[in-house]
Amino acid sequence: MIPHIPGYYINKYTRKNDLILDPFCGSGTTLLEARLLGRNAIGLDINPLAVLISDVKSNTLDIAELSQVKQSLENTLQMGEEQNPIPSFPNVDYWFCEKAKKELALIKHALDGLCTQDRQIKKFLQVCFSAIIRKSSFADPRMAKTYRSKFVVEKIRKGWNPTPLMLFRDMLESNFERMKDFCQLDGIGKNSAIALHGDAKEMEAILRRRGISEVDFILTSPPYINAQDYFRSYKLEIWWLELAGVKEVRKLNRQAIGAEIVSDLEISPKVSISNRELTRILSKVSRTSRKKSLIIRKYFVQMTAVLQQCNAVLKKEGHFCLMTGNNTICSTSIPTNRILDSIAEQLGLISIEKKKNRIQHRTLSPKRNHNAGYIREERITVFKKN
Repeated sequence: MIPHIPGYYINKYTRKNDLILDPFCGSGTTLLEARLLGRNAIGLDINPLAVLISDVKSNTLDIAELSQVKQSLENTLQMGEEQNPIPSFPNVDYWFCEKAKKELALIKHALDGLCTQDRQIKKFLQVCFSAIIRKSSFADPRMAKTYRSKFVVEKIRKGWNPTPLMLFRDMLESNFERMKDFCQLDGIGKNSAIALHGDAKEMEAILRRRGISEVDFILTSPPYINAQDYFRSYKLEIWWLELAGVKEVRKLNRQAIGAEIVSDLEISPKVSISNRELTRILSKVSRTSRKKSLIIRKYFVQMTAVLQQCNAVLKKEGHFCLMTGNNTICSTSIPTNRILDSIAEQLGLISIEKKKNRIQHRTLSPKRNHNAGYIREERITVFKKN
């Protein structure tokens, strides 16, 4: 998500100290923009790595203590042991050479042994570590999914060797300077942000457990249909940080909205979606691929549940900004924005503003295969709850 978009809508539809919710917080852009504008923020994400990044990105640190811990960490790395345990996960030798495994294990061992009670500092260092894992692997850094391409194989053949220790030191120094700048902003300590691990389809219960009954504003960009296997993209980082095991990652991937994993049992008619356009699309796609048709239906069933939850936690007279991308599946255009807008309006939300935003750059391409076109623009709809 481009920062100026949430910044614009937060500034337009909220006031100082309001509570902003992003139920698909991703890397924490909404949370950060909310804090920069003097609002409080809470984010949810089913991906534990996204929660970690969002939490670090949107919260300040004790810079003096961080500086001391940083120096202590460097001393530990310099005196590092030759052998450190490597997390056990599938195909580790396929993804990492011996040098990379040794250096990554040294960094992880040093992080695990840090003598600080400040959990935010530990999280900050974990984020720095997560940022160099793929760069230290045989996965192609240009690809969204974790993939060992011909480009990387050729690099290996020519003698390329990853340098995790150097990458980590550079990343730590760069992020340390960014955090210093963030902490020095006027008024940044007056508000709060928190990122929680959880399913957006259960947001009302999650918020109530935190003592929150309603929020002033919701802004989010949900996953695209069939667009990106987010857990597959970040599995190396999740496994090295031990945020989730292999079985848990599979379970979370099944729960993730937009995932390609689907079965008849998951698409029982528990939730009825009354939308003629969607019915027509499902019928057309099923003639080419029944599985793809089930994936599309599952997506809108899940998003209906999310929209119901948004409506439940949004305060009266509050606003909800929904950013979606329309894509193509089995050569059929899926007007995600129109269908979701229609579902939201059936719930009683009133559409008051609509815009388009051209996607100029992306680091993770939503294109999955020859049947799925690029998502070239986002559709933005703002709703009001009366």
